[in-house]
Amino acid sequence: MEGILDYTEQETCPECANKMKVNPGYSTWCEKCNWNVYEDERGQGTDEGLNGMNRNADERSSDRLLEEFKYNVNRDLPFTKQRFYTYFVALTVHLSTLSILGVAIFFFSTNSTWLGIFGIALLFLWITIILPYRKRLPGRVISRDDYPELYGMIDEIGERLNVPPVDMVIISEEYNAYNLHLKRKKRALVLGIPFFAALTLQEKIAAISHHMSQFAHPNISKSSLVERAMHVLNSWIDTVDPQDSGLLYWVVFPLIILRLSLFAVIGGIYVLLIKSMRNEMQRVFYIADNEASETAGSEAVLSLLLKAEMEGLFAQTAEQVAEYQYNKELYEEFRKRISAVPTQEILRIQRIQEMNDTQNRSYHPPMKNRIELIREHWAMIPAYRPDAAKERRINEEFRQLEQRSQKILLNDLRDAS
Repeated sequence: MEGILDYTEQETCPECANKMKVNPGYSTWCEKCNWNVYEDERGQGTDEGLNGMNRNADERSSDRLLEEFKYNVNRDLPFTKQRFYTYFVALTVHLSTLSILGVAIFFFSTNSTWLGIFGIALLFLWITIILPYRKRLPGRVISRDDYPELYGMIDEIGERLNVPPVDMVIISEEYNAYNLHLKRKKRALVLGIPFFAALTLQEKIAAISHHMSQFAHPNISKSSLVERAMHVLNSWIDTVDPQDSGLLYWVVFPLIILRLSLFAVIGGIYVLLIKSMRNEMQRVFYIADNEASETAGSEAVLSLLLKAEMEGLFAQTAEQVAEYQYNKELYEEFRKRISAVPTQEILRIQRIQEMNDTQNRSYHPPMKNRIELIREHWAMIPAYRPDAAKERRINEEFRQLEQRSQKILLNDLRDAS
């Protein structure tokens, strides 16, 4: 990062009396004891409840994978007993849900009016749970004709990773990037323009390579049996969630204690399903990190992971830019602020990454392990780097995407204020 600023003002750590550097506008934290390393006392991730239930097993499993991958990055996904357990749990979910229909049919076959009413309620419940769902696209699909250079770059990266061209590229206003498996085996790449605006071209290539690698090595969660089971479990949770007025509260289980018990059972099955897939899903992440390093260079991947932690800086920038009615250059301002992030703030983010408990999903390897593996298999020279002319054309297409995206974001922020 260029143009990094430093300040000489200091404070004393209340925990260990160490001298701490102070940078106005950023968290003051202690390098010695990690006091206030988490800004505003925030937690370690989003799935905190699930992480808390499985943290020890998760760390042991991920550490074993790390040691295995340090020796050799094995890109095969063997059939393991965990995969068998995943299929077994998924099949149990489907059969259990189907049994509701069987009970409803049995109630209909009796001559009891009350059982018939219960049968109707069970049939309505079964339809609610099993109802097919459509994945709503999270943004705007851009065409290959309008953005040939971006699609061309993605195709070239995919060719290197033995992945067929994606069916669509979706642009969103999320600070993120991910892939989607849609119906009829269609595959989509979702690019969050706020996130990509922060990245250099090689970092963009690293992000795209990471997600294209996951297309090349689809994990068990992408199988139709397992994906459908997860949808059914989510439908059950939405229905019986004690924090919501779910269907079962009024129809099947009017007693709150029974509703809470059913919620606990369904939540436990969901945790069991995720736990059975975790080893394979983390393996896919390690493979993707390695292939992104080989494609874009390890330095670009580490910088990408660092900038992925700057969503808060983007949100703050967007709010401040939106306050001025005639200011339209959101992403240019964001890039300027990234280049001016103080060294102490960069160190704080890196310290958080290096701590064991910072995975932001139960199926992600800890960030510390991911960084350690990238450094273990360091790729100095990227295998894919567009020439200067192609780089200019790609950057021009991204500038066009940024113009529309920042207009949408600023309009939404100003309308909300």
